[in-house]
Amino acid sequence: MDYTPEHIWLLIARKLSGEASVEELQELEELIRQHPDAGYSKEIFYDLWRTQPPSDRQYAENRYKELVQQMKNMGIDDGKFEVDDHYINDGAFDPDKKRKQRRLWALAVAVILVGVACISYFSRNTVNTVELAEISSKNQIATKNGSKTSLVLPDGTKVWLNSGSQLDYDKSYGTKLREVSLTGEAYFDVVKNPAKPFVIHTSKMDVKVLGTAFNVKCYPGEKTTETSLVRGSIEVTLKDRQEKIMLKPNEKLVINNDDIAVKMQRNKGDKQLNTKPGITEKPIITLSHLTFLPVDSTVIETAWVQNRLVFSSESFEDVALKMERWYNVRIDFANEELKDSRLTGNFERETVGEAFNALQLTTKFYYAIKADKITIYKNNVSKK
Repeated sequence: MDYTPEHIWLLIARKLSGEASVEELQELEELIRQHPDAGYSKEIFYDLWRTQPPSDRQYAENRYKELVQQMKNMGIDDGKFEVDDHYINDGAFDPDKKRKQRRLWALAVAVILVGVACISYFSRNTVNTVELAEISSKNQIATKNGSKTSLVLPDGTKVWLNSGSQLDYDKSYGTKLREVSLTGEAYFDVVKNPAKPFVIHTSKMDVKVLGTAFNVKCYPGEKTTETSLVRGSIEVTLKDRQEKIMLKPNEKLVINNDDIAVKMQRNKGDKQLNTKPGITEKPIITLSHLTFLPVDSTVIETAWVQNRLVFSSESFEDVALKMERWYNVRIDFANEELKDSRLTGNFERETVGEAFNALQLTTKFYYAIKADKITIYKNNVSKK
């Protein structure tokens, strides 16, 4: 039986889209038995095709955008797929739209597979997975405020991405290096590989690990950048500095995002690094322990992975930032002094109104909701 990459990829595309005949399916299986390397690549695409997380529309939208980006990079997108974005974004169930969406995915995968086949054919008829991975640009996974997602990187490393966050990694990830760039917050459960350390790049620090579980928070515009280690060990390198800091399990490193030139020192208890003698500002770096809830020993720094919004004795200003991302709202303070109030809360399924009502039991404030904007007041404006 004659074998050409173009033909076998066309058969795979027809199988994925459900259009292959019995004869074509038999021919495909025979070709795969004769050429195991093609079977390996086929399984990769087949697993991708079968992965359909129904409850995570953000994940589906990201995967769809990846397909469209690959087509653009290959010069075979005519704008059709961008026009049909509503098939992905529309949350209402519509059988006709579902069928159109399925056909859209089938066409996207089929076109990409054909393009891959052509590239493979003109590369001495070999299927090189590393070269194919480098065809398109970086993978980019992003979440909006009010949503979260999870993904598995090519090496098996699991990533949970919090609201308003973005993760970037090269298509060649795992072949020589395991590097990602993060904006926002993510929890990583890294597959151990001593030959290929896992590195996370943020604006303030780089985190290097071999195999471990930890959380990184680096939202733009926030006062601090944090990394919290659950198990294993990590090495943190500060940008534009020479210091390298090793974290042990249950330790948390907090970096003030203010640019302060300071000198290193360590204190007993919580370790304060890089404080400047004779000044009262907070240290630029604080090394402390993770925070546990006394009720059930929940780790506050990683509770969001279990879909829980938890904070303990945090300023109202910091809590407001978390609630903005969690509920996809905007929160403004009519009275600046309220920002320093300390709040404690533990929410899971509560609405934003229910959460604020609960916080009012321990802290005196009032609020008004208008559409997706919430204003916090010191006094009850409704009585005026």
